[in-house]
Amino acid sequence: MKNAALLLLCLLGTAANAQDPFVKQCIEKHPPGGARAQCVTPWLDGIVTRQSAAAALEAAEGLVKSGVMNVNDCHIMGHAIGHSSWRKERDLGRAFRACTSACIQGCMHGSVEAFMIDGPAGETTPARVRVFCDSLGDRVKRRQCLHGLGHGIAYQYRKDLQAAANACETVGGRHEADLCLGGLWMQWAHFRIHLGAEAYAKVAPTMCDGVRADLLPECARAVGGGAMFAAGHDPARSGEICRLLPAEQRRDCQRGVDYEVRMIRGGLNEAHHH
Repeated sequence: MKNAALLLLCLLGTAANAQDPFVKQCIEKHPPGGARAQCVTPWLDGIVTRQSAAAALEAAEGLVKSGVMNVNDCHIMGHAIGHSSWRKERDLGRAFRACTSACIQGCMHGSVEAFMIDGPAGETTPARVRVFCDSLGDRVKRRQCLHGLGHGIAYQYRKDLQAAANACETVGGRHEADLCLGGLWMQWAHFRIHLGAEAYAKVAPTMCDGVRADLLPECARAVGGGAMFAAGHDPARSGEICRLLPAEQRRDCQRGVDYEVRMIRGGLNEAHHH
């Protein structure tokens, strides 16, 4: 009986979130995808400010579960919550630890990303942030921190993808560099997902231009993952976007689409990691 009551309260809370006027306005204004997720950022900011990052992540998951957003995960919203957590705390350690693993660790990534965008001068270098990641003392959190480091580097080198890749290569050994690069490629795609599927399709074929041959497969894979967010997690439309890429990139782009599909099938409660 007690469990049934808790479930009812949870469902009522999810329904209330979905009916919030601000959320409804975003749903009416934007098609499914990154733009709709971005639109609800001020609403999530308010929850972080008044309550906590954990409460905002719970609200974001509720929107996904309710079906009103017509997206299959809240990772993009999680990044925005991480930004809010940093602005609230103005301390990377507190901002990062305020996050939970909800929304595929998006808040953890976003807090590191936000710190690297406007943290204290001299503190936001890849080397200094790597020291913070190493201090976490938890393998999973360190992994997510290094992934977030890649997102932050993408912002710092937004006009020079090769320089950004070179910066990731300096953060440690092959393992650390690959984790950083994973975040970098993902952010490179996510800069464009709010454009919507049609506009994303126009820029996707050139997004990995100039990338070194050994790094090209993961860049193309991220383009495929980004296509899923831009297209509102529509695998068929995302596959069409992948087929617009240069021939040698199409298979890896489809890998990115397929990875997102597997996460969708696993559901929000699976222990996914980016």
